[in-house]
Amino acid sequence: MASNKKFSSILELVRVFPDEKSCHAYLSWQRWEGEVTCPHEGCQHNKVYVFSDGVRYKCKKCSKQFTAKTNTFMENSNLETVKWIMAMYLVLHKKGISSVQLAKDIGVTQKTAWFVLQRVRWALGNEEEETLEGTVLADETFVGGKNKNRHADKKVKNSQGRSFKDKTPVLGLMEEQESFIESRPHKVVPGKMVREKVITKQSKVLCKVVPDTSAGSIQPIVTQYVSKGSKFVSDEWTAYNGMNIRYEHHVVDHGAKQYMNEYGYTTNALEGFWALAKRSIIGIYHKTSRKHLQKYFYEFSFRYNYRHLGIQQQINRVIRNMCCPLTYKELTS
Repeated sequence: MASNKKFSSILELVRVFPDEKSCHAYLSWQRWEGEVTCPHEGCQHNKVYVFSDGVRYKCKKCSKQFTAKTNTFMENSNLETVKWIMAMYLVLHKKGISSVQLAKDIGVTQKTAWFVLQRVRWALGNEEEETLEGTVLADETFVGGKNKNRHADKKVKNSQGRSFKDKTPVLGLMEEQESFIESRPHKVVPGKMVREKVITKQSKVLCKVVPDTSAGSIQPIVTQYVSKGSKFVSDEWTAYNGMNIRYEHHVVDHGAKQYMNEYGYTTNALEGFWALAKRSIIGIYHKTSRKHLQKYFYEFSFRYNYRHLGIQQQINRVIRNMCCPLTYKELTS
């Protein structure tokens, strides 16, 4: 059965999906969990005919044909479905994969690989955005080349610090991990106790590309995604002034070389996420445009938020969020 297919490596993935029928059966199961439903707008009927190829369906109510890829980011693609699943596998690597490398790995042109990756990232961002609560960290980062690395005739004046003349600002919000220390007997040494960290809630991050780092751009996003009454930790940037009205606001003064305040609060976990994201940009993608930057941060956030899941479970989440069609014209317009 499609629901029993297991894979944890790319070799196993190829064995599990030898043809289109097996791929579509798996997509269908993950999408509808055994009860195929017509995806056409205004129908949603669950009585369908199955064609002999095991790929196509026909709705008994509206008489329209469809497949498991209808009304998804894979719709109208001539690419074999196994290549889509392999692309999902490869983009969920620790630092992602470039369109040039993906083109070589799945045997397509670089332009096709870029379009595939952007549509997968679009699905990665189709997650239901949950409200953050507990202790929430906030920080901004700037994406763009350093002025000192540019040729003399390409340097941008007055672009130091928080200037975004040549950079794109991104706001990050992170719900901090929750854990406790538990004492338990040592498995080998009798009578010895060991202390073990037990994680009760994994940290998760939300990233939004913003036009600037003013209070008018940052505070509406914070109030939308952070529950009222949460502990809110930020640096001393003036855009966060007044947040103590809605939150228990703790400030870490980075300008004074303070990286943990007197109450023990720090934004180091979010700084660590920025480092991972920047390594992906610098080492894999090299350059990201302002236009598509939000999709890249969908990718970085998804990998971080589901890092505790196996690769198959991560791909299953992508498939369940794949109902987000994106045409080339919409992507590039």
